[in-house]
Amino acid sequence: MQIVVLLPMLVCIVMLFRWPLPKVFLNIFLPAFIFIPSYYYWKVATLPPINLAAAVLLPLGIGVLIKLLPRWRFTTMDIWMAAYLVSTYVADKHSKHDTAAVFDLFNAVVEGFVPYMLGKLLIEQSNIRIQTARRLVALMAICCIVSQYEYRMAENPFTILWHRFFPDEAFAWKTQIRWGFGRVSGPWGQSELAGIIIIFTLMMAIWVGYAHPWREKFAAFPHHPFLKRTLLFGLLAFFLFSTQARGPWLGCIIALPIALVGKSRHILRNSILLACILVPVGAGAYTFAKLYTSGSAASNEQQTAQYRSQLIDNYVPVARLGGAWGWGQDFPRVEGQESIDNEYLFVWLIQGWVGAVAFCLLAGESVLRTILAAIHAPTPQDRFFAFTFLGALVGMLLTITTVFLGNQTYQLFFLLAGWSQVMNTAPRHAAPQHVAPQHEKQLTFANVLT
Repeated sequence: MQIVVLLPMLVCIVMLFRWPLPKVFLNIFLPAFIFIPSYYYWKVATLPPINLAAAVLLPLGIGVLIKLLPRWRFTTMDIWMAAYLVSTYVADKHSKHDTAAVFDLFNAVVEGFVPYMLGKLLIEQSNIRIQTARRLVALMAICCIVSQYEYRMAENPFTILWHRFFPDEAFAWKTQIRWGFGRVSGPWGQSELAGIIIIFTLMMAIWVGYAHPWREKFAAFPHHPFLKRTLLFGLLAFFLFSTQARGPWLGCIIALPIALVGKSRHILRNSILLACILVPVGAGAYTFAKLYTSGSAASNEQQTAQYRSQLIDNYVPVARLGGAWGWGQDFPRVEGQESIDNEYLFVWLIQGWVGAVAFCLLAGESVLRTILAAIHAPTPQDRFFAFTFLGALVGMLLTITTVFLGNQTYQLFFLLAGWSQVMNTAPRHAAPQHVAPQHEKQLTFANVLT
């Protein structure tokens, strides 16, 4: 039954021969990204495991290399990306795990480098920014409705469906209960990971509402007092609430004001004001966190906070001993703290300081390039998009101090890293957003191969 993994791959390959790449990205990749879990896989002999995400990304990445490689323009982020990929391989190779090294590199290339290429070569240059944002928001609204089964019944409907095809695989993440309800995780494994993806789509919903691409009402339900954008935003906001994940909540609290600054008339003044507010608030929050995590735990929430605080104390010395290339997957575990709920620390442990520095440089330059895109935006709409993008990026980078970067959030990070380099490069003479340019309609995957 696990061979069902090849079904999305087959669909993607067929559509690559029939559709231009932007249409495959919108109609195949984005639905797979939102609805298909990436933690189920198919393993054959000595080949790397192929999960449901890689099944779509692998042919799509080949299509991007064949058709869009001439668009590539070298940037310093390419160096950090290469260093990160090398570290994924050398870390396990250095630890004498040759097979694991190859598998890790394959996973990093397919689920990291391919989304990086999609962000760098496809979205802006194909002029599908609004289409991408709209599709993400619409798909996430549907996912929200389906996922509320988990909130009420404490069972993940996506796991119930897909586990039928993978009965021999042990699913590591079960629905957690908090405040009497299930913590919604959707098809992304954990509620914290779900929250990261929801933050990004929430920011896109804010921007889409400003860009006015939606009709005011749903065509099938015209007689209600709410605007379509209000209902969609409300669904996504409740989706985030139903994860009951405090890390993404805090990330969203930071992301929202950053995004809304881009809508104001006095950008510089409000940016300085926001910075003057966030810096002391951040310092106060850090001081409170130190006090909160000291002493004996009086609640489960305080115990969780203490766990994450102790991770730093216990594992930083271990990470330092790992040297340049880290320990690989078999890093020494501290008793009682097998789960590393901090992506920066996790990368440092596994891939050494080379991988950790490369990851931080990717994140830092993505933020910097987004800020520059906001400064040099040609229109108010472009400037607001850059601020919403920046808010989502900062929210993600803050949230992953409390959770690892896994499943679809791994793909999302590298997609945003690639996208940040080319923001506002859409050709101004391009065809309207909802119509593909004529040359793209004719240049299908089959045309290139022949």
